[in-house]
Amino acid sequence: MSQTIITAGQSLLDVVLQELGSVEALFDLADANGLAITDQLTPGQVLEVPTSPAAQPSIVSYFQGRGQRINTGAPVAAPAATTPDFDLLDFSHANQDFN
Repeated sequence: MSQTIITAGQSLLDVVLQELGSVEALFDLADANGLAITDQLTPGQVLEVPTSPAAQPSIVSYFQGRGQRINTGAPVAAPAATTPDFDLLDFSHANQDFN
């Protein structure tokens, strides 16, 4: 059995895909840690990663090879403020010739 440390925004589903490579192993992971599959995780929390007959090592290797952690709950950066490329006066009736 190995361990993994939770990062901000990770769910149990993220962890099972990252560490075991299969959604089918979700209950094995939850069971090994005394969790429900919907429990929220805390950054820095350490989870035991059990062996599972449902594991897909090739998927785990793929993410490890890319140095990628699955984290679907990570905060998304706010879009940069943009300024319109037109002036609201461009749409005022005073500037329109309706004839």
